[in-house]
Parts: sequence; C-alpha cells; structure tokens
Amino acid sequence: MITLTTSRDPSQRTRSFAKVISRYMNWYYLQRGKLSMEDLFEKSDRIVLIREIKGNPAFLDLYTGDKKSVTMRINVGTIKKEKMDDSPVYFAGRPPFDPVILGAMPKIDAGEKLARKLNLRKIVYVRKDGKLVFTFDGKEVLTVKLLGVYEG
Repeated sequence: MITLTTSRDPSQRTRSFAKVISRYMNWYYLQRGKLSMEDLFEKSDRIVLIREIKGNPAFLDLYTGDKKSVTMRINVGTIKKEKMDDSPVYFAGRPPFDPVILGAMPKIDAGEKLARKLNLRKIVYVRKDGKLVFTFDGKEVLTVKLLGVYEG
C-alpha cells in the first residue's frame, strides 16, 4: 500500500490535490501534522510526498524504504472532486516513468489487453505535450503537466 502525505503546513490547493490524487490512485492519504519522515517510514514502506512552491503542489517525491527513488516536477491544472471507486488505474500513452511505481497497471501488452477487456473506469491519458489527464468514467477529474522526472 502506498501512503500519500504532504509537506508540513500545506495550502488548501495542495490538500485538495492530495485528496483527489490519493482517491484516484487508490493510495492511503495521511495528514502529516507533526510527523517526522522517520515516523512516516514506520507506517509504510512506500511513501509519496507532495512538496509545494508558493502554495501550489510542485513535486511528487516517491520514497521506497527510506530513500527517495523518483521525483516528479509537476504543475497542477484542474482539480475536480468526484466520487470514485477502487478500480485499477491504467495509463494510456507513454509516460516518462514506469506506472507500476505509482501502483497502476503495468504498461505491457498483457496490461493493454486487460484494460480493453475490463473497460476500465480510471484512465490517465498521457499527451505528447507532457500533460497527464486523469479521467473517471470519461469525465476529466485532474490535469497535471509533467515538467520532469528525476531518478534517485
């Protein structure tokens, strides 16, 4: 299970983004409060931390164990609160990272066949301009511009 949290004193926009993306990706959302990073690692082995710049969500840091494995520089566009289920997430297109690290279906031939067969409700469209459009039942829930992906 992946746990999502924010930096210590997040803005309302960052909290809204965190709640929507955690519901969408089937992650556990944990309000950080005064918890240290060590306390977070005791609760989960995979953590996604949202950092912000000037009150806007700007970075997604994925920690595996106690070390950072991937950092994604993002620019968040639209955020719409929708009721969602726990169905799997599928990335349509070629993201510049492996979607499995985020808990999504693998981007292999078998995953694509399964996605077509199951008629999935949660599909993330990866555009060539770097935008990720998160949809649920064909409705746009979230738009994120991916500005960079950094390993380690």
